[in-house]
Amino acid sequence: MSSAVAGCISNKGANLVQLTSFSLVQDCRTEKIDNSLKLEITKLVSDLNHETAQYCTLAVALGGSQDTLDLRDELKHIRQRAFDIARQNKNKLIPALRKKNVCEDDAKQLERLYNMYSSSLELLEVELFQTLRLQKMFPLQSGVHFLINVGTSEPFLGCKSQINISEVSIQRESEEISQLEKDLADVRDLLFTIYQKIAVQPWAADAYNEAPQREEDCKSESSSNGSTASSIDITMVEPNSKKKRWLCVVIMTFVAVLLSAAIIGVCLGLLK
Repeated sequence: MSSAVAGCISNKGANLVQLTSFSLVQDCRTEKIDNSLKLEITKLVSDLNHETAQYCTLAVALGGSQDTLDLRDELKHIRQRAFDIARQNKNKLIPALRKKNVCEDDAKQLERLYNMYSSSLELLEVELFQTLRLQKMFPLQSGVHFLINVGTSEPFLGCKSQINISEVSIQRESEEISQLEKDLADVRDLLFTIYQKIAVQPWAADAYNEAPQREEDCKSESSSNGSTASSIDITMVEPNSKKKRWLCVVIMTFVAVLLSAAIIGVCLGLLK
């Protein structure tokens, strides 16, 4: 039986009920994600990745001789921007990823974007925890504290924080620590929320198929290297052959000069 029953007779009223053939039923995963939405999600993921990388780069100087109040203020602004971007992206990416009728290609692309998004958030959480720990260990406004000498100051003398201490500055630093703890808690809550709604494992998502492109690049590179090597061989052979010919000419000329001198010497001896 190649298809479903085209119709059936009702036992009660002898009404003909038309049924749809199974062969005409198409895949239900045919919904396409709007391109503008995908571009916006991609841009937000890229921006989050950029802010996280910038935060990681600047956070290295915490607790060192280059640690300043301006650096900590800049880190605070960066993590606030990163959290705003992450929250906006959650409101757009998670609903699109939870749709059940999305076509396979769009679903794979959204899963890859989700993996990048969650990885950036996890890295940001780790860096926020390290920042909190270092700021507690090396306060800048609660007294004279030695910072780690990273080679930018005089050796063996350490680096003291030269900041005027007051009750206002101490209060400000405690508020910054509290704000940092709140930011860390917000990031953890956001991670917990997306993990509860989405169950996409990083190892389960399909990666971009770059093998054919890599093979073509390797082939083109090998061909270019082969042509370059052949041209080098040709250019090397030609100078070597020329050198050999010139060497033979010089040797023959030298031998001819010696023979001529010997014959002239013998002739002069016979004449005397």
